[in-house]
Amino acid sequence: MNDTELSVHAHETKRFDPMSGSWPVVVFDVIAVLVVTASCFAISVRWAGERSVWPFYFVVGGVVLFAAVALPLRWFLLAQRAGAEAREVMLVNEGHRREFDARLSRALDMAEDEHAALAVAGRALAELAPHQRVDVMLADSSQAHLAPAVCSAGTTAPGDGLSAVPLVGCAVTTPKACPAVRNGHALRFADSDALDACPHLRDRSHGACGAVCVPVSIMGSTVGVLHAVHRPADPPNQRTIAGLEVVAQQLGGRIGLLSAMAQSQMQANTDPLTGLLNRRSLENEVRVLLRKASSFAVVLADLDHFKKLNDTYGHDTGDRALRLFARTLKRSMREHDLVARYGGEEFVVVMPDIDAPTAVNAFDRVRLELEVALSDGRTPAFTVSAGVADTTESLGFDELVGLADAWLLRAKRAGRNQVLWAGHGNNVTALAEIAAPPIVA
Repeated sequence: MNDTELSVHAHETKRFDPMSGSWPVVVFDVIAVLVVTASCFAISVRWAGERSVWPFYFVVGGVVLFAAVALPLRWFLLAQRAGAEAREVMLVNEGHRREFDARLSRALDMAEDEHAALAVAGRALAELAPHQRVDVMLADSSQAHLAPAVCSAGTTAPGDGLSAVPLVGCAVTTPKACPAVRNGHALRFADSDALDACPHLRDRSHGACGAVCVPVSIMGSTVGVLHAVHRPADPPNQRTIAGLEVVAQQLGGRIGLLSAMAQSQMQANTDPLTGLLNRRSLENEVRVLLRKASSFAVVLADLDHFKKLNDTYGHDTGDRALRLFARTLKRSMREHDLVARYGGEEFVVVMPDIDAPTAVNAFDRVRLELEVALSDGRTPAFTVSAGVADTTESLGFDELVGLADAWLLRAKRAGRNQVLWAGHGNNVTALAEIAAPPIVA
């Protein structure tokens, strides 16, 4: 419904409009004035005795009074009526805007991630501007390029012969190239052929067009634009433009909130030094596997002679070694394997649907990958030892970690830089019988 239709609707639905009776009011005023004037003239003529001139005075006085009182009065009443209708149209538009704002807010509140929020924005734009091409362009992680995130192509406008040629979306590829992003506020271009039109609107395949460009801000930083393109002869009304601004504002706010929540969750679940899962989040993930009765192998790894590395080269080098091993470990494991820093220089890998022998082979490849990663010489060389256990030995996670830790200690006593598990029992039994001194990591 456009502004004219809203005005007619407001006029038809109001209960009582005192301004609509302006002509009766004017006629009543004129009659009252004429009666009073005639009475005055009649009295004056009666006392003056000139009865032949009072009709002339009556007519002239009536015309003068009508011109001097009735016409300005009707103009004033009509102006009041127009002002009242304009205010009512404004209130109707504001009511629609608030209702759309509330529905959009509720829908975005139910969006659990950025993809769902963008889907909500697409549906809102299709409802708001069904006959327009609307694109939402968002910057990538580098903040250097714009990529389409939402596209609402709209439907063919009835009676518009030009709509056979589809409208083309935004051609801007970088945030800095968009005038709306640079200015930080919405811009409206009525015709791409105008002198002050956005240069990116010119020379499009569908011919001349207009556009409304609304910047999208996420956490105070403008990182995208909502681009609505239209025919020059079919510009959006103020209600549609206000709706586009609401979509851009609420979408940016929701994505910002989801990003902050995801960042907070990631910080709570990961080790700040290595970026791997921390001990608490690993145990939570393992509980899920246990509830599903999934089989898995546990690898407990420890960097060899890490204290000596720290004491010799300093803690910065030790931290660099931990990060290097974490990257190597993460890169070598499968995507759904759980990789965590368990504490200090200890790491735990939980490998679902894998038995201990397979996990040993997988971790042997990790040791080879570590040698390659250290070959550039930027980090002092170090090795890693590990112990492995799987759910055939125990169904409790703490007990599996304890078994893997026992094999890790035996790997340390056996010379380090190796992986041991229960299948190596014949060789390790002899080692276990040796009165081993305390192990230095």
